[in-house]
Amino acid sequence: MYFKSFVALIAASAVSAAPAIKLARDDVQPWQITRLYTHTPSGRPGNDPHSTLNITITDPNTIPVGQSPTGQAVFPPTSANCSLQYLTNEDVPWGVEQSCTTDDNTKTYSTWSFTINKPAEGAAYASENFDLSFKLVDYVHLPGQEVTKTFTGGDHFEVGDNMSGQCGGSGVCNWNLNDTPYDIQQTEAEA
Repeated sequence: MYFKSFVALIAASAVSAAPAIKLARDDVQPWQITRLYTHTPSGRPGNDPHSTLNITITDPNTIPVGQSPTGQAVFPPTSANCSLQYLTNEDVPWGVEQSCTTDDNTKTYSTWSFTINKPAEGAAYASENFDLSFKLVDYVHLPGQEVTKTFTGGDHFEVGDNMSGQCGGSGVCNWNLNDTPYDIQQTEAEA
């Protein structure tokens, strides 16, 4: 009898000694792509031969994660610039995670990355028809513990759907999002 009570007391103490931090996700706003731009060069001599993909993405949320000696600890809003250069469509690093550059104010709290993926339908072109997935890893140090959360989100991007632009007679093409900001619904990844 005493043994069962003792085991129950120890189990309860172990659970309360390391409380799980639950994030309130009911009022979370989606991430926002404020800029998505692709460029393919003309191929004429003397011009830069690289095609480019440039993205600016923002997490507008302030997410409380626990108490610190100085008050409430949060994952602050953050933004990142993500870019990719390649010579031909065959050189695109399909499915390979790429690091983004985070703004100086939040680089100690968060890390962004993105992956360009082939679309489920149609021919894959890194400037005109592709999927993007994003990953945000937020982290903060609390007394006695590190809190790290990973969030993911993504969407399909295609000229004639959510992108538009033009190609010149020389073969140079520039494409942008039709509407910005463009919402990306994120989810918290399983630990």
